Amino acid sequence: MSKFVAFVWLAIIGTNVAQQYSVTAAYQGSITLAGVAYVLLSFRSELLRLLRFTDFRLVAAVLVVPILMMLTSDRTFERTEYTSQIAVSLIFVVASVFASRAELSRALTISAFVIVLVAVTLNLYELFVRNNTWSTAPGRSAGFYVNPNFSAEAILGYALMFLLSRSNRKLDLADFMVLPLVLTGVFVTFSRAGILASLVLLPFAMALRGGSKQVVHVLFAVVAVAGLVYAFGSYVVDNLNLSQDAEARVLSLIEEGGVGDYREDRGLTALAGLELGMENPVAGFGVGSIYKMEAEPHNMFVAMFVDYGILGLLVYIVIIVRLIFAARSAARTNSRPILVIVGWLLIFSFSSHNLLGNAATMPLLAWAVAHACHTRSSIVSRRAGNVFPR
Repeated sequence: MSKFVAFVWLAIIGTNVAQQYSVTAAYQGSITLAGVAYVLLSFRSELLRLLRFTDFRLVAAVLVVPILMMLTSDRTFERTEYTSQIAVSLIFVVASVFASRAELSRALTISAFVIVLVAVTLNLYELFVRNNTWSTAPGRSAGFYVNPNFSAEAILGYALMFLLSRSNRKLDLADFMVLPLVLTGVFVTFSRAGILASLVLLPFAMALRGGSKQVVHVLFAVVAVAGLVYAFGSYVVDNLNLSQDAEARVLSLIEEGGVGDYREDRGLTALAGLELGMENPVAGFGVGSIYKMEAEPHNMFVAMFVDYGILGLLVYIVIIVRLIFAARSAARTNSRPILVIVGWLLIFSFSSHNLLGNAATMPLLAWAVAHACHTRSSIVSRRAGNVFPR
């Protein structure tokens, strides 16, 4: 029963289908609360155990404190702003509990693959059948995520989860099949950060999974898949009537690797946010202040600085640093998930300001935190001469 619940819950949250259709009914809230209820009934002791760990408490605090700030602020917030932040916080808690249970690992792995498959299918539907069925960006695919950048983040993140949560130590056909699927799904979002991150993190994840003995297989797979994706990309560019936005992003990747355009475009918005944050560097301007800017910063570090000041920025950095140290001390099965999600966080922190507010990808951070907590518990147990029962 627990495996089925974990699979269904993560699949609904990860594909973002509940949030997409929550306009007419509170599907997202219902699914989230159902997960909370199940955790309290079945895994209450696991939740209490997680509360003992600093890594879990830090992330939970970063998600809960904004709710308290909104309640005590002189500003007026929409109801959806409260409910969205509450949902994200609860999703982190539920996903952390599920990820910390060894018996649910296979269910979460299958769910991650389903999320990738659904997301890629919807993206291809938007590209070839009906443009902008869900996406709000002209000519770019997003599926139920609505925002193409969110779509790229989710597809890559859950692909990494699939690759590194499987019990099979050797790379097999399923691992190599997911590569073209992911790269194709990410490409049609035309997200520069998503495409570049995929080219870096997917080979990295496969190298971690396969180890030194399978480096040749990984390199061959990467070259072959890159060739297939290049052929697919060439077909799309040559035969489809792309929007001006999509064409600009393709040219940015081809001519300057996405870097030059980021420096001139996203770099300027991040700089504007940094200058705004310096006007009130200690306490920041409060929750959601970045959305009042003329152009949002598209940078998680800047967003934390603008909204919560230097303290909020430091907490976010500390979370990442603690995850890195946990990975260094972890056994291989625990270090790999932490490392790839840290890489995912770092790359997208320089292109997105919503990483802590996106319900669909919050389980990815929870997955890494659960492994970090397990690592720290194992270290304590070894020092005490005990074996930690996961």
